[in-house]
Amino acid sequence: MFTTGSKLFLGATGLSIAGAVVFAATTGGAEGWLGAVGLTTLAVVFAFLAGINLYTRDANVPALEPGVEHTAAAAQPAPHGSLWPLVAALGAGGIVVGLVSRPVVFKVSVIVLLAALVEWLVQAWSERASASASYNASIRRRLLNPLEFPILGALVLGVVVYGFSRIMLTAPKSAGRIIFIVIGAVVLFAGFLLASKRGLAKTTVAGVATLGAVALLGVGVVSAVQGQRTIDQHPELTSAVCLGTASAAQTAEIDHRASQAVAMKSSVAANIVLTKDNRLVAFVNGYPNVEFHELTVPRSAEVNVLFRNDSPTARRLTARLGTFKASDGTPGNEQASCTTKLRQGGQAFLSFRVVKPALASSSPYAFIIPGLDGQEIKLLVP
Repeated sequence: MFTTGSKLFLGATGLSIAGAVVFAATTGGAEGWLGAVGLTTLAVVFAFLAGINLYTRDANVPALEPGVEHTAAAAQPAPHGSLWPLVAALGAGGIVVGLVSRPVVFKVSVIVLLAALVEWLVQAWSERASASASYNASIRRRLLNPLEFPILGALVLGVVVYGFSRIMLTAPKSAGRIIFIVIGAVVLFAGFLLASKRGLAKTTVAGVATLGAVALLGVGVVSAVQGQRTIDQHPELTSAVCLGTASAAQTAEIDHRASQAVAMKSSVAANIVLTKDNRLVAFVNGYPNVEFHELTVPRSAEVNVLFRNDSPTARRLTARLGTFKASDGTPGNEQASCTTKLRQGGQAFLSFRVVKPALASSSPYAFIIPGLDGQEIKLLVP
């Protein structure tokens, strides 16, 4: 006896075969053969489905079988709705987009797809684990909660950090402290309200926290779309600043509120002092009372010196590191490294690296004080 489903599939199989024969006979040529092959493939598919229906009898069960009202598929509870198939589809679509756009989109989409598949598989398995819905739910929680909670916490923290950073980069610099005060006050007040209501439901607390995170993320996204504020580029200690050829505005901003003390004093090759009578001398560890006017420093190694200004005028220490020709033979600019300008009694740490011997430079290696002629400490680089 044929079941209803098998009858439909057998009829579709016969129609596909008849269509293939008629199409091949009436059309002919390559197009006829192509259509016949397609309809024949469709007939094979329908025949396969008809065979499955015949084997399973359309999932029908004998009415006289003992306990059939409990074991039949129709007697089982229907699976609950799930959003994981939609999330998996979004991940698969993101993989396609990431292949033609940015690698980060591809990587995130792969993670989303794998996570959705794991959640979907565990949920489908747990719903059929037993006849008790509460037991099935406990099994799912036991398996996935140790993974879900840390990941969810990391995502929430990332959302908060991202949203807050976008807001601070978009807001004016003068409003930064006000924003910090307002957000801190709101968080403190919300925490006070939640703590004062001891019988508050967990769902209410979770809802308030979710609304706050969504609001912060929304404002952060809007701020990111608007773009961050213009951040002025601060001048650096370039060779022009070190050699005294930079503008007064550049040097003034660099030296403004510069540190006048050094906490870390280890691994110092020499202590260089500008005395009260404007003499530049060097002291090497192990020779505390011997003044040096020449220092030998290793090549291709980090050299650290400690500079102290005892003169009444604010000064900076500059290390002249040579002038080298460019690859096309044209003369290059002199390289230098220096400290910030120090007031009387101030100390600064200077670290530099010499990559070529002294003979390769057209200008000497030396420690100098810009604006103070005749005072230098020669640097010998083998």
